[in-house]
Amino acid sequence: MNKPQNSSTSKPTKTNPPDTHPISNKQLIKASSYSALSGGSTLDCEIGSDAKKQVYTRITSNSVGGYFSTELIPMTDIERTLFSQPDTSRLTSVALQSLFKGKSVNTPALIMAALRNEGFIKPIGELKRFHQCINAKSFKALIKKLINNK
Repeated sequence: MNKPQNSSTSKPTKTNPPDTHPISNKQLIKASSYSALSGGSTLDCEIGSDAKKQVYTRITSNSVGGYFSTELIPMTDIERTLFSQPDTSRLTSVALQSLFKGKSVNTPALIMAALRNEGFIKPIGELKRFHQCINAKSFKALIKKLINNK
């Protein structure tokens, strides 16, 4: 887990936490920067795949610091977790907390922002925290597209 940045600085800077499981250039599919769900920070995310075409995602930095995990999370685990929720049309980051037991409570919300940025979930109107899943077929198609565009 990453340590928070010193909050006494006037301008936030990006953190580049040490990678315990780096995605090599060969495995890296996409690196993106986007806004957090709150809109208060910029996040960096990587999406990669392994030799078996398993797709992973992780947060690599947060412009305002704070604790988060850089752990690679399989998209199949995210998909299974989201689609097992009682109501996939009204999701919050709480739905992903089981993937990060014993880790930062910030990471699920940061992953939700990544999923929104990549089109795996859609915001519900003007509500920043509430999202709905795209359908399972489209979810799988987006993963396949990522692999094929590698």
